[in-house]
Amino acid sequence: MNNFNICHHFYIRGKKIIETEEGKFFIVPRCSDKEKTFHYLESKKFSFFLPMKKLYRDSYEVYQYVEDETDIHDKSIDLVHILSLLHIKTTTYQEVVLDCVKKLYEDILSQLDSLFQFYQKLQEEIETHIYMSPHEYLFIRNISLFYRNLEQSRNYLELWYQKKKNNSKERIVFLHGKPCLDTFIDSASPYFIDWDVAHKGYVIYDFLYFYKKNCLVLEMQSLFQIYQSKYSFLEDEMYLFLCLILLDEKIDFTSNYYENTLLVQNRLSYAMKARQFVLEQNQKNQETNQEEFNE
Repeated sequence: MNNFNICHHFYIRGKKIIETEEGKFFIVPRCSDKEKTFHYLESKKFSFFLPMKKLYRDSYEVYQYVEDETDIHDKSIDLVHILSLLHIKTTTYQEVVLDCVKKLYEDILSQLDSLFQFYQKLQEEIETHIYMSPHEYLFIRNISLFYRNLEQSRNYLELWYQKKKNNSKERIVFLHGKPCLDTFIDSASPYFIDWDVAHKGYVIYDFLYFYKKNCLVLEMQSLFQIYQSKYSFLEDEMYLFLCLILLDEKIDFTSNYYENTLLVQNRLSYAMKARQFVLEQNQKNQETNQEEFNE
């Protein structure tokens, strides 16, 4: 297995691609749990993963490399279909452990408080300046949007927490952990790669990762509806999902004004898209509730 005659190598999206007499392959550091993951997926009749070809120097896993030339919009639809299939095939139920629920609630609450304090401190600092830089002006001009998203996120967190305290059972699925355009290959036989952080947990986390990684290049509302048509979130799951959609990351400023302006614009774009996504989802939820009431 270690006799691997490499003719050439290059990188695509951070993956090392090697050319050999046997064809093209990509290699990643070996993960001892990955074989266990693949056996589990096979037992659940889920085959949309790439089997390992061989080991290279005992510390790297080797996989067949396949060109992915699908349009990103078609690719994203296929990704959502297969992601929902992963969750359907691996759904289980377990008893709600209130201590775990409380810990998650407190962890998210701490993130919300930390982000609010970050915004508040940044606002206070900027307001002491006689002249604002472009990124400072862009941030201050839109500060109310960041605060509104945090407030709404906190509201959803409270709704989730109250709902969970009254539930006795909860759904658990096997999560890919990093589903996005970069980890999905849309070929004749599509599959996910990068199963290193796959684990069991709340179903919302996979689509949440997909949303946060690709929402600035994809129209997520329609993709979410496709997913929901296959695997609909329960009420408590939806509360937590919307809470975390609205919870953004801190802006990691640099010493470069131009880079900082791009960073603020990026976070502003995310905040606007997240707010619009939540508003549209609320509207759809209300329409669904009205239809059920009329029936």
